[in-house]
Amino acid sequence: MKYSKIILLSIALSFQMLFPQDLGNTETDPVNITAMAIIQKYLFAIGGMDNFKSVMDRTTVMSGFAMNQPIEIVMMQKYPDMFYQELQVGEVNQIIYYSDGKGTLKIGDEETQIENRELERLKIDATMQFLLDPESYGVKTELLPNEMVDSTDCYKIKFVLPSGIHWYQYYNVNTALKIKEIKEIQTNQGLFEQETYYSDYREVQGLKYPFKIKQFLGLQEIDLTVTSLEVNTGVDDKIFELPD
Repeated sequence: MKYSKIILLSIALSFQMLFPQDLGNTETDPVNITAMAIIQKYLFAIGGMDNFKSVMDRTTVMSGFAMNQPIEIVMMQKYPDMFYQELQVGEVNQIIYYSDGKGTLKIGDEETQIENRELERLKIDATMQFLLDPESYGVKTELLPNEMVDSTDCYKIKFVLPSGIHWYQYYNVNTALKIKEIKEIQTNQGLFEQETYYSDYREVQGLKYPFKIKQFLGLQEIDLTVTSLEVNTGVDDKIFELPD
């Protein structure tokens, strides 16, 4: 089973509410600006810490097209780091499970244990409050020079995972919302970059989430629209249990 079949895994991170431990400093003066200051601005832009802390589970339903094929996704997350994602493309059904530090990919009747860099990526994607303290996961952050994204001036933050994999996040200078993300993806064919674009932020119970997502990985292009997003519905832990 090739890990290149694990698509859309990083969608999870787009719904994480990012915030630092100290909200007292939102300094973004060009001289003093830091990566955490940008993340602070994002927190205030999407709704604030109190609303974030109230989210214990989240269920997201998305639909769209992948390579001109209709696609349906159901994604569930539960605090602190449980994750379930079911993807249907035509006759193909793919499910990803993560809990207790272990991950499994199931395609049809075939199951594969997720390992190494893909497991590292899944663990971070599954952790709803990862950016409370990235360093506790061995992840380093760095603010890079601003870049333009489709004529929009953006702050750019680099994340370096313990394995050396790089992620980049781009935040609109004016709105503080995240509009783009790049993740290095390790596959059997080598290292690739996955680009994801976020737009159409809407408020759900006091927090803003992107309802339009476009993703590119190699020749693969995926367009998604969030059709339902619910929080604190009491998702059962059993949903996240890995298959026997």
